[in-house]
Amino acid sequence: MESQNHYYGHSSALARYAGLDRPRHLPGLLQHGWTAASPLGTHFRDFPAIGTPSGPRDRALYVWSHRSRAWDPAVADRRSVALGAPWHYLCAVAGPRPAGTGTVILPVHGIATQPLLGDHAAVARAWADTEGPATVCLYHVEARDPAVVRAYADAGHRLVTLGTRTDPAFLGRLHTLLTGAARVVSNRLSTPVVYAAAVGIDATVSGDAMRLAGERADDAGTLAERWPEFYDAGTALAERTAAARAETGADDLLPPAELRRVLGWERRHAGPWLDHWLRAPAHRAATQLGRRATGPAAGAPAGDAPSLSFGQWFAAATEYLPRPLGSAPATPGEPLAVPVPA
Repeated sequence: MESQNHYYGHSSALARYAGLDRPRHLPGLLQHGWTAASPLGTHFRDFPAIGTPSGPRDRALYVWSHRSRAWDPAVADRRSVALGAPWHYLCAVAGPRPAGTGTVILPVHGIATQPLLGDHAAVARAWADTEGPATVCLYHVEARDPAVVRAYADAGHRLVTLGTRTDPAFLGRLHTLLTGAARVVSNRLSTPVVYAAAVGIDATVSGDAMRLAGERADDAGTLAERWPEFYDAGTALAERTAAARAETGADDLLPPAELRRVLGWERRHAGPWLDHWLRAPAHRAATQLGRRATGPAAGAPAGDAPSLSFGQWFAAATEYLPRPLGSAPATPGEPLAVPVPA
């Protein structure tokens, strides 16, 4: 019902699997990435009525899994439907993958309102020492930063990116990138790491986790405590794969006809369209304005979190504005080369 349902080409992946040529609007909210906390309180926090007993009965919260270690649906205050990550639906459509080669590195990334802090050059050199020259995939925020690009290029790495999160070809490019690799590495447990491990690719977490602005110093450490399989080099790949499959709901995938039924795609409905273009943007705008007026939430770490000007805040807020859905290519495309500044 909202723009986040179509991030990273997720709705396109579901549509292809369901036998549709183009994505459609969803009657609810779709989890759009792996999270170390409950998606009900992170991805869905701006629409708190959905999934409650008094909320709209024709809107649902679609999560990847009810077996993630991050949360327990049995004690959640909102109901949700587990249907598996869009990644697995894309993999099912794409078919078996050939054996990959080389190493792909996906550094933790920041966002416009929460930049990544640390020494990119030192991280890049450390990975060159441990992994050798590799393909480094930068998020579009860092891919536009000449200093970050130069840091990885100077360490001998090849640089690619996948586009913005509103690009429907994003997930297909990620599929090409990950399935073409023999090994996937990141300095923080994140969506591409669990994606890769879930399909049997050697995926691990190593290196300086760096820090996001406003983040507590121990935030990254808690990931290693809860998901040690991805941090311990001695863990068998089968154990890592089992953990990743649980996190991504690999066993929750629905047959095409059932997926169409659960998503309300057996026929077109006006309600989700109106939500996408009118109701959700109005609700989101009111929520964002209220949040800016009241300041940071109680207990939120301040530290070095950036103080955003109205222009910066407005630019970030408008990322949620609705837009035509677009459709991902039928065949996953190649990652985009990142130009290295002279």
